[in-house]
Amino acid sequence: MALRLKRGQSLCCFSVPLPQVRAFASASTSATTKLLPLLPYRLLVRPSPNRPVHAHANSAHQSGLSLHQRQTANNNDISFNNPTTQVREARSTSSAALSPIAARQPRGTCSTTIMASASASTGSPAGSDALHPKVNMPRMIYGTAWKKNRTADLVYEAIKEGFRGIDTAAMKRHYSEELTGEGIRRAIKDGIITREELYIQTKYTPHDDAFLAEPALYPTITSQVLASVTSSLRNFAHPDSEEDTSYIDCLIMHSPFPDPISTLEAWTALQSFVPHRIRSLGISNITLPELQYLVADPRVTVYPTVIQNRFRRAERRWDYELRRWCANQNSTRWKGEKRTRYQGFWTLTGNRGDWPTQKFVRELAAAVPKSTQEVEALEAAAAETEQKEADDEGNLVDGDPEGTGDLESGDEELGISLEAAWYALIVLGADVVVLNGTTSQQHMRDDLECLERVDRWRKTPQGKKVWDRCFEGFKALVGMPPS
Repeated sequence: MALRLKRGQSLCCFSVPLPQVRAFASASTSATTKLLPLLPYRLLVRPSPNRPVHAHANSAHQSGLSLHQRQTANNNDISFNNPTTQVREARSTSSAALSPIAARQPRGTCSTTIMASASASTGSPAGSDALHPKVNMPRMIYGTAWKKNRTADLVYEAIKEGFRGIDTAAMKRHYSEELTGEGIRRAIKDGIITREELYIQTKYTPHDDAFLAEPALYPTITSQVLASVTSSLRNFAHPDSEEDTSYIDCLIMHSPFPDPISTLEAWTALQSFVPHRIRSLGISNITLPELQYLVADPRVTVYPTVIQNRFRRAERRWDYELRRWCANQNSTRWKGEKRTRYQGFWTLTGNRGDWPTQKFVRELAAAVPKSTQEVEALEAAAAETEQKEADDEGNLVDGDPEGTGDLESGDEELGISLEAAWYALIVLGADVVVLNGTTSQQHMRDDLECLERVDRWRKTPQGKKVWDRCFEGFKALVGMPPS
């Protein structure tokens, strides 16, 4: 089946092999047609000057663009209305017939069968619906990129040290999703954690080497998505789970395709798994115009729960406009519940010219108490002061509580590391979920503990004044409006 779309006067022919669409959705022509975009292609994306952009499985490869060198979207900030909610009929399909990648995976875990999504009225998780499933996302997630054969051990250690979120991808060049699953299974087997206590997110990579090496096995974007998801579900199954019960908390599209038609086809395929086998969806390495274009389409029935981008000055000044878009989504609908979380990576390595030299980072690092016990003492003192103020209402004296004196950074010994202070400002101040890829067991422990310590300390009278002053400096740096 082929559909000719007009781009100006004409556009290339967009073809979807009917057998693949039937395997994914149904044999009906009406269901097949839902995969074909109706939005004008030329609205946001500029095609390569040397060739037309074709919407097929290998479009990213033929355009010569890597994951981090996609064709840039038009800079015009076009506003769209939010997509309307649509309820799709639940469908199921066999993974064995659609996933050559999964068929070649080692059989150390139970087999999986892909089940398509049902509507909110047919069994969504508690507190969720078809448009926005509810997931419990930690504010710091362990990143597994470039860990190679150490992946399983590092994932196990990260969970042991307190991480409750794991990020990986079905992309063998930079990740080992299979070893990530092995580390998780080991932690579950040792009783460190249960699957329900862990947040797992992985990625479908549109132009992964596996798809490009054997294009005949993956003739369409839909077949790529099904193969990738099937493989991921098998990698995250564990021996104690029953067949067909493995699930992924969030499946992130690693990047948009160079053309929005292909991006929409991939998203349509991914959202068919929500909310059962996949709890929520996200997208990474995306610009604001690309995101707005995607969510404007009425066939987008599952809104992105995660937007994952580089958080650094060189990326559109810490991606401020996209972070503001996420904040607006969270504040204007769903009664204040966060529906779209911004995740940042390269938060340390991508900003080495900024955070080590900022005075407010050092001031915060020096001011935070060196131990949780000291924070607990401050909390107890604050509670006692509040009780005394309640007893002696009307006899208050203006000024700081005793012992609040401002700390000068100077050469004092730091209460927490500069890295931990920078993380705290990003996570607690800017509401960015951070990906932390440290390979040091000590740093795993310290980064989590320091984040919790700062969060408690900044709520005490002694900590609030210093935190507010340091956070104002941070906001000026990353372009956030002052309080």
